[in-house]
Amino acid sequence: MGAHVVAWLTTPLAGFIVGVLLAVLGVATVRAPSVAGFDLALLDAQFAALAAHWPLAADDGIVVIGIDEASLQRLSEPVALTHRPLGAMLAALAEARPRAVALDVILPDRSYEAFAPGSDQALIAGMLALRRVAPLIVGLTTRSDGELRRVHPPLIAAANAAGAALFVEDADGRIRRYDDRLAADGGRVPTLVSEVAHALGVTAPPGGLQYALGAGFDVIPLWQVLAWREAGDTAALAQAFRAKTVFVGYVLPHEDLKRQPIALMRGDGGDDRDVPGVLVHAQALRTALAGDTVRVLSPPAQLPFALLAASLWFVARWRRRVAALLIVCVLAAAMSVIALRGGVEWPLGLLVRVAIAATLARSMLDAWQLRRERARLTALFGGYVSPQVLSAILSGGLARDAARGRRDLAFLFADVRGFTELSALSPPEEVLAILNRYFAAMTPVLHAHGGTIDNFRGDGMMVIFGAPNDLANPADAAILAARAMFARLPALNGEFARERIAPLAIGVSLAGGSAVVGNVGSTERYNYTAIGDAANVAARLQDLTKTSGFPLVAAASLVGRASGDAARGWTPLGHFDVRGRDGEDVCGWRPAH
Repeated sequence: MGAHVVAWLTTPLAGFIVGVLLAVLGVATVRAPSVAGFDLALLDAQFAALAAHWPLAADDGIVVIGIDEASLQRLSEPVALTHRPLGAMLAALAEARPRAVALDVILPDRSYEAFAPGSDQALIAGMLALRRVAPLIVGLTTRSDGELRRVHPPLIAAANAAGAALFVEDADGRIRRYDDRLAADGGRVPTLVSEVAHALGVTAPPGGLQYALGAGFDVIPLWQVLAWREAGDTAALAQAFRAKTVFVGYVLPHEDLKRQPIALMRGDGGDDRDVPGVLVHAQALRTALAGDTVRVLSPPAQLPFALLAASLWFVARWRRRVAALLIVCVLAAAMSVIALRGGVEWPLGLLVRVAIAATLARSMLDAWQLRRERARLTALFGGYVSPQVLSAILSGGLARDAARGRRDLAFLFADVRGFTELSALSPPEEVLAILNRYFAAMTPVLHAHGGTIDNFRGDGMMVIFGAPNDLANPADAAILAARAMFARLPALNGEFARERIAPLAIGVSLAGGSAVVGNVGSTERYNYTAIGDAANVAARLQDLTKTSGFPLVAAASLVGRASGDAARGWTPLGHFDVRGRDGEDVCGWRPAH
């Protein structure tokens, strides 16, 4: 990516274009399988939060009669031959005079008289008794080819109406919406919910189920209804079903289960979101009766909110951008929950995706810019400062480093012996070339041991150990770096010998102690350095490298803090006067020949 393109992308016009693209792309991919699962999971979480903490009241009088395991265990007939108990249950409901009854039970496509004489008559008698006092709607299922399954004609004729007990599945296979437009051409098909709603004088419009409505359903087991009838307890029947809308269906552990955002069954199993289908039909009717069908915000209406989320592109600093992202997500979640309670499915998933995309895209652009700028600075100044200093400059760490106060550091001073004579006898161009080759050979050695080259002064150099990068033991690093310089020197002198250049000899002095590091200079020109008495001692000890017979000398206090190989091989040289001080105990070291 070119510098001009990067610069253009940070302009307001480019930000607007990028924001529009992100928003449009987000709206266009709302129904994509890769993101639909995320959006639906957020929708379920909102419904669960509403149902738990801010539900809508429901006074629709819907009651569910469940054919559960306990009821089946008390019946003498097999599950497939439950005509008599169903007929008795319908007759009991007739005595209670409900408002309407929906039978979500698979009725056979043929007569059972040959297997259970009188069973058809018992069921039809109960159905006819009930339809005299309340509408009876029978649910229909489909065959494997999608066509409605046939029901034995006398049974279907005994009901007021019949409708398909079907729902439309979302992308994740779960049911959250009602829609009777189930025909191959998009036409409407009578459904169990639409026929019950029609019998109650309302319309069940297509749309999302409102799971914040009500607090689930109490399921009355079939055996309890039969027990009331056998006991002649008409009062209990009337209290449970009088003027109520009754759904009848199976509530078995592993049959016709639908995953829901919330638990729809109160009481036993009330914490399970895998609920029997009859409860989903009941919730769909509850939504229709309350007029609270959830409407999805149209794509044109979603676009302004997506553009608002995309505006995070314009937040300049990444910390502020992340904070703004969190604020946007929290506010969007709150607004989405409020809208959902009001019957509007707000595009929370869309807003979160677009906000994250805008944040990541701008952060990636900023990271690219920062990388390019660091590469440019490295190319411009990499040869002027040590890698540690350059890294601290690029990370903004020099100011923090200076604020740390005093630190324990080690200092190295190195000079070329006989440099004055060399300068007098050789052209300056040759002297400069020799010095540059010497410094080029020694600089990697010093950097490898964590040294920070403070400056080059003619034929000498000052090196700091322990700043700006921390070292476990600056004394060890300084000593090992100095010895490595002497180990590197013979190879360099070998090159000089082949070119008939006089060999170089060097003197290195070391000291350590407390010092303060930071920028020294003016606002127009800084130099990163360390100020402390130890630096002065190391510089003064250079004189001893010329007179003591040891090319490497160090303050005894520094050697005392060394460990391992760095502490071995030293010769005590005694107490020497140091300019500006009372004196210093000094040690010397010679390279092995």
